[in-house]
Amino acid sequence: MDIKDLNKSQLILLAVLLSFITSIATGITTVTLMQQAPASVTVPVTRIIRETVEKVVPAEIVSKPKEALSPEEKKLLADLKAIKPLTVTLYLKGETEDKILGTGLFLGDNKVVIASIIAEPKEGESYIVKSVLGEQKVSKVIIEKDFTIIELIKTEAETLPESDPNTGNNGESETSPIP
Repeated sequence: MDIKDLNKSQLILLAVLLSFITSIATGITTVTLMQQAPASVTVPVTRIIRETVEKVVPAEIVSKPKEALSPEEKKLLADLKAIKPLTVTLYLKGETEDKILGTGLFLGDNKVVIASIIAEPKEGESYIVKSVLGEQKVSKVIIEKDFTIIELIKTEAETLPESDPNTGNNGESETSPIP
């Protein structure tokens, strides 16, 4: 078989085989020459190889075991998880993006306490409160000494009874005889 008759994949395999044989022959020759060489040649070569291996192969990294949370930290984490649904963020409604004004907590009865003092909205401005319940508009701002109380506009879901799509009325059931 002539080398001209080989296809591309066979040529690639031949090149890999020749490369492998060449690397083995180079290794054998290097070891043989190092055994026959005088100490003035082998000592510097051995030192260079040792330093290279030390730099390439890093020392074993001992990882510290992950420290468990202390009881105080566990309690704090549990408390934070418990109040997460009560947290809110107050925004100044903008045309393109909303600006964060502060964060706070629900008080109940559509009231929110904000941890900082927030001025009443200027004419043309509107505040919104975002929480896990969604967005709600602000109806009134009450400024206290160190915090602000925000009253929210009641949502339609709270003021209107649910309508039943089957009966067409607002949650009132009618009993009608079947014709």
